[in-house]
Parts: sequence; structure tokens; C-alpha cells
Amino acid sequence: MAKKVIKLKSKPLEIPPKFQKELNSEQLQAVIHSKGPALVIAGAGSGKTRMLTYRVAYLINQHVPADAILLVTFTKKAAQEMISRVQRLVGKEIHGLKAGTFHHIANLALRKYASQMGYSPNFTILDPGDQKQFMKLIVANRFNEKERRRFPKSPQILDIASKTINLGKSLKDVLSEYYPSYEDLGKEIAETIEVFKKQKKSNNVMDFDDLLVNYLKFLRNDSISQTYRDSIHHVLVDEYQDVNAIQAKIVIELGKHAKSVTVVGDDAQSIYRFRGGNYEHMLDFPSIFPNCQIYKLETNYRSTPEILALANASISKNKIGFSKTLRAIRESKERPMMVPCYSLEQEAQLICQQILFHRDENIPLHEQAVLFRARFHAIELEQELVRQKIPYEMRAGVRFFEQAHIKDLIAFLSILANPTDTIQWIRVLSMHEGVSDNGAQKIITQLSKRPNLLNGFVFCNLEIEMRGKRLRKIGLENLQKLQRFYRKLAFQNNLKEPLPEDQWLSLPEIIKKITDYLEPIFPSRYVKNFEDRLADLKELQNFAAKYHSVREFLADILTQYNLQAETIIQGDKIEDEKPLILSTIHQAKGLEWKVVYVINLVDGRMPSSRSIGDPQEIEEERRLFYVACTRAKDVLYLTYPEIVRRFDRDQLNGPSQFLEEIEKDEVFDEVEIEED
Repeated sequence: MAKKVIKLKSKPLEIPPKFQKELNSEQLQAVIHSKGPALVIAGAGSGKTRMLTYRVAYLINQHVPADAILLVTFTKKAAQEMISRVQRLVGKEIHGLKAGTFHHIANLALRKYASQMGYSPNFTILDPGDQKQFMKLIVANRFNEKERRRFPKSPQILDIASKTINLGKSLKDVLSEYYPSYEDLGKEIAETIEVFKKQKKSNNVMDFDDLLVNYLKFLRNDSISQTYRDSIHHVLVDEYQDVNAIQAKIVIELGKHAKSVTVVGDDAQSIYRFRGGNYEHMLDFPSIFPNCQIYKLETNYRSTPEILALANASISKNKIGFSKTLRAIRESKERPMMVPCYSLEQEAQLICQQILFHRDENIPLHEQAVLFRARFHAIELEQELVRQKIPYEMRAGVRFFEQAHIKDLIAFLSILANPTDTIQWIRVLSMHEGVSDNGAQKIITQLSKRPNLLNGFVFCNLEIEMRGKRLRKIGLENLQKLQRFYRKLAFQNNLKEPLPEDQWLSLPEIIKKITDYLEPIFPSRYVKNFEDRLADLKELQNFAAKYHSVREFLADILTQYNLQAETIIQGDKIEDEKPLILSTIHQAKGLEWKVVYVINLVDGRMPSSRSIGDPQEIEEERRLFYVACTRAKDVLYLTYPEIVRRFDRDQLNGPSQFLEEIEKDEVFDEVEIEED
């Protein structure tokens, strides 16, 4: 007997009046997306977070259980803020919503299903310090001391293993691209990583990468994950342009089974390629899900039409990406200003002058920000801010001269200027493999009996001096290298009296020699960003060219630069204020200010020297420039120095190619500086 089918008419969508009132048509369409995959291309300042939170609230209003919704964000803070907003929208507390980072979501699932994955539910998570110790023990057990000298250090092996997972690349490709000096050790590295994996599992521990790897394995295992997958009806993912390879695979697995999967992002703001983020996952999403609905949020609530005209003109030069044009709802104001400056010092003076000008026009310091491509681009500006007593907050980590790698170099210089500074001696000695802080202290104690500590160290027989002090062989060899380095730097013809300072090399030349000495040390001392740190040291050579001696340089940075500028002095009046913001562009993403200054806009700095000649890298740098410009609400300054001092010459610059390629007359004004 044939079955009859009665089609039940779908219930009309219930859109709360509040939603219709508070969302524009673009946002509303994405919020009420019914089922299946959706890609929301959310331009800068277009209300991406609002759209996501309203979608969660909309689903709950449609009687979707909160525990059937999974919301993936890139930070814990973002998840907490979204949950709070959703609760305000629905007017009640929400229980059971799965919200958090990829690692948090993975941890929740794996705790529940650990036994099916070969773990017990009380597995522990290794933090980076524990990871390092674990790997160090494995390497020590597998290789003798001689073999370990040519083998990657524990942090490097961990970084290699992590890159294979998060970039989705083979070990061979990772070694070729990031660690070419270890390509011939591929077999030994692979075996070491495999031992690491097995021992972690036998110890019932996971690191952060394991959470994602095991979560993906779990999702792909139909026999154990079906109940879990069936419980998740709607998946939402924020900042999809920044997901890495394994995160994209997780979203695809979740999306295959959910009633809807909504990913939100802006390919034009994909700027984290260096840490694995890849906007191509966003570009590929519609082809992976052929029935994908695409929504575009192009209405910008942040910036003036003039600022958006510049941003649109710039990003349109990129050949790869979704097409979109940001539209302003704000009234017109002045156009962005391109200001050529004679030098880095003049650029810093100009910025400080305009900061105070806008402050007098009732735009407080904390509503202004100076953005730059790399941390060292703000050295001259920091100097001028301190000189003018303008308080500032550095969002690029600690202040330039307070960074660990800068302190490493300063320690080398300090020993030249003051050989009795035992604190700096301990720092210099202990940065060598095989020499602990305690070992360095013993060496200094032993040699401090000498009339001159530098002479005593450079010309002593360390094997005899340290006999019975339990100094490892590798430590002894490294300290002998240090002896030879200081002998060449500060002494002449093996005479045991150091050269007088007026016969030393120039300060930039000394810094260059110290940088060359530190270069092989930094990869194991600062694993993930040692190249950026070395770039800082090389830039310091240029900054140091204006100083006539080591002692003058040290006196300046150890006094002036370490002062905390806390007040602005105005006549006899001193006011405490929230500080000006200084930030790298990467760390400014997602933020906004009334006045923004983007500085050092010359080729080699913005775009970076490493990107020039590589079309893919140039497009990422242009996206970075786009992010910088779209942080500004009212006023945007684009400045560059026409001359950048190198310690051996002055380099003449034109504006960055990102400024040159735009029709200037249409989108910004060129401003000329006139000095009184």
C-alpha cells in the first residue's frame, strides 16, 4: 500500500521587531540565515560581532536549545563578551552554549569521550614549559652530547612539529622553508617527534596541538562521534580568514553534519600568515560547500567616507580575494593626509606636535594611536614622546629597550663600559648553552678576585679556573668562544690591557659585531621569533649612529628611555591622563581610534623588506596597510621619512608603493612641512 505524504507548510520566520530595528538589511539577512552553509564577508567596521551575537540570539528565539549551538571565537574574552551580549538580547541567562576557542571546544569534547580515544578523562594538558622539558628529556635519552650539538634544540623541534600540524605541511616542506640547516636530519627529527607523540599518550597528557589533532580524529570517527555531532545543530565561526589548516578541517567536519554552519570573516584583513592563518580557507569555503549562501556586510559604521575611499582604493590593488566596497554612513570630513618628513626624527616631532594639537581640540590621548609595521619603527618616536613628557602605552609588548633581546645586546655593551657590572656578566654568560645562572655566578665569583674582571675573563684558562665547578663541556667551549670574541673586540695584539674607548670601533660597528655573535644563539634562545629579534638588533645599529660613544648611548637609554612618561605638563598645570596608544598594526586589528597615525611608510618598512619581490607577501602587506587605515574614525595621517640613516650611509626614500599606486588626488591630500 503506497504511503501518502502531507507537506507541512514552514512556519513563517519570527523576526523580533528589536532585530529589525537594530540591524541593517545586510546584517539581518545573515542573522536569519535558515539552514545549510553560509559565508559572511564582513568588511572592516561593518558590525561583524553584532551580526554573530544577534544570530545566536535569533536561534535561541527560534527555540533552538542553547546546547545545540557551537560558537567558535579566537579568544576566550571574545566568547565571554558575545555570551554577555546574547544574554542581554534574549533577556535571560543562557546555559549550555558551547562557546570558546578551538582548543576550548576540543577540550570539552575530549574530556567526555577520552576513553574512546585511548585516554582517561583526567588527562592533563602540557603548557609550553612542560612541553619543552618533556622534549628535552627525550632528546637527551636518544642522542649523546656530541650528536645533540648538531641536532635542533627542544623548542625548535616542538616548533617544527607544530608547524606540520597547523600549516598542514609535510615535515620535509617545513624543514625546507623554516629550518633548511636541519634538512639532512629529517629522519632523526621525524623519529624524535614520533617518540614524543607516543610518550605523551602513554603518560595521558596532551599539548595544545594534540587537542586539535585528537578532536579532528574524534569527529572523523563515525562510531564514537555520532551522538556528539548530532547534538550540534548550528555552528558559527568568527575570524574565519585567520584559521589554520587543522582548524579549517575541524569546521568542515562539523559543517557536514550541522543544520547550518556560518563562518564570518574578512579576507582583506587576513594578516596572520606568519602564524599559520590562511585566508585561502575562506576563499575555498564556497567550493567545499557548493550550496553555500554568501552574505556581504559592506556598510561601515566606523570611518568617514574619505578614509574608506583610501582603504577601498588600496585593497582593490590585490588580485586575490572577494570583491567588496565599504560604504560609509557617516558625514564627510577631511581627507587622509600624506606627510613626507625629512628624517625619522622629524617624523617623530611632527607626530608629537599633532597629538598635542588634537588633544587641545578635545580629542584625548587615548583616542589617538600611532601604528607601525614592526616594533623597532617606533624607537625615535618613543624618544620624542619621553622628551615631551607625553604618556603612552605600548601595545607591541614592552617598550623597545625593555625587551629581552635588546637587554642581551645592552649587557654586552655594558661589560665594555663597566667590566665590574656582575649582573650584566651573569646575563651574558648564562645565555650560552651549558651555562646556568648558578654556573655563571660561580665563574664571576672565581674571577672577581682579579683586578679587572674583563681582562681576567678574557685571558684566564677556563679549564683550570673552573676545575671542580661542574661546568659542562659544551658550556666550557661556548665560554671560550666568548673569550675570543671579547679579545678581538676590545683588545689588540693579545695585549692584556683593553683599548681606550677612543680607539674602539664605532658604536654601530660594535653593535654589528655583537649582533653577528648573537645570531647563532638566538634560534634556540628565542625560537618562534628570533628573526624579528635579530632585525631589531640590526635596526639598532642605525639608531646608534647618532651617538659618539658606548657610554653616551648607555647613559641615554638607561635613563631617558626607562622613564615612565606619566603626565603632560601644561604651564604650571599637571594633569593625569589616559595614555596615547602605540601599537604594531597586527595588534591593532579589531580596534579603533578617532585619530590614527601610520608611520614609516617606505618600501622596506611598509611593505617589509622580506616581502618585496614576492607577490603573495606583497598582497598580505597591502592587507596590513588596509587594516591600519581602517582603524581610523575621523583623522588619518600617513607619514614617511625621506631619509633613513644607515650607520654607513643615508638612504633616500620615496613613499611606500602602497601610497604610490593610488590616485593621490582622489583620496588623500599631500601635506608639506614648513619649519619655523
